Amino acid sequence: MKIGLFPLNLVLFPESIYPLHIFEERYKNLIKDCIDNKSKFGIIFTNGDVIAEYGCTARVKEIFIKYPDGKIDLSVIGYDKFKLHSYEVSERLYLEGEIEIISDIEEPINDKLFDECVELFNFITNKIPVFRMQQITKEDLTGQLASYYFAQKVGLIGKQKQDLLEMNTENERLAYLKEHLELIKPSISKAIEIEKIVRNDGYLSPGDLK
Repeated sequence: MKIGLFPLNLVLFPESIYPLHIFEERYKNLIKDCIDNKSKFGIIFTNGDVIAEYGCTARVKEIFIKYPDGKIDLSVIGYDKFKLHSYEVSERLYLEGEIEIISDIEEPINDKLFDECVELFNFITNKIPVFRMQQITKEDLTGQLASYYFAQKVGLIGKQKQDLLEMNTENERLAYLKEHLELIKPSISKAIEIEKIVRNDGYLSPGDLK
C-alpha cells in the first residue's frame, strides 16, 4: 500500500487529534491531494536525520484557516499504525511510502492494569486542575484504546511516544504508561516540575473543535 508521507517531529497516535500549520509547498500539495482524493496520508516521526520505522495514518479532520498565500491551519485525526518499508520523493515533491498496516495482537484487557492507570491518571488530574484535564471513568473510554488517550496527556517525550506506538498490545502499552505515571507521581506536589512533566503536548480534544 502506497501513501503520501508527512515526516514530523511528533508522534501521532490512532484516535488522537492534532493541529497542524501547513506552509511548505510539498505539504500543501500533499494535503490538497488527500482532500481531493478523500485519502489518508502517513505521519511519521523524524528527528531531522532519521525517519522512524513506524507511523500512523491520518485524515484531515477540519480546516480552520486558509491563508491567501496557500498556508493552512487544520486538524488531523489518527487512524492506523503502519510499518514503513520504503519511500521515495513523488512527482508532487512530498515523500511517498510503501507501508503495511499493523494491527494489535488480540488479547483480553488486564482489568486490574486498566483500573490502576485510570486511578493514577485521575490522581494527577485532581492535583493539577490548571491543565484543564478532567477526571475520567472506564466508561468514558468505551470504544477507544485507553493507552492512546493517556499517552496524549501525561508528558511523554518523543522517544517514549514512539516506543509506545510500536507496541503491539494494549496491555503492553498500559503497563508502560503505569510505570511512567508511578514515576512522576511523587513529583505531583511540586507545581513547577509538574508544569514541565505533565502537559497536553499539543493534542486536541474533540471539544476543542466546537
